[in-house]
Amino acid sequence: MAHTSSAIEVDRALTAEEVALVRWLLAHGEADNAAYLEQLKLARVRRLCPCGCASIDFSVAGKVPPRGGMNVRSDFQWRSAAGHLNGAFVFAQGGLLAGLDLWSIDGGETPDTLPPTNALVRYGSAQA
Repeated sequence: MAHTSSAIEVDRALTAEEVALVRWLLAHGEADNAAYLEQLKLARVRRLCPCGCASIDFSVAGKVPPRGGMNVRSDFQWRSAAGHLNGAFVFAQGGLLAGLDLWSIDGGETPDTLPPTNALVRYGSAQA
């Protein structure tokens, strides 16, 4: 499930489900994410991944995070209903909340829907 560099440009509010998932991921990350939780209130979706996964990139209060220097703030995995192992992480760039990435760990499917938070375990955990 390769990601390409030609993202789909949009400008929309995050859905309630996207907000809930990103909030949960930030609240359960290993680092102090209080500043990013505040930024989530001002975040909008600015890009969609063209591969068909549910990954999204953010702008915060009209500011676009700079490219490069990805800072992973929370990293989890889950098994889909079909039994495939997928990953979900929230990242920042240049001190701004930058996006939610959903990806296939086992290559078995493209995670095109958001995972339920009760299925998430820390990335690399034997429980998944």
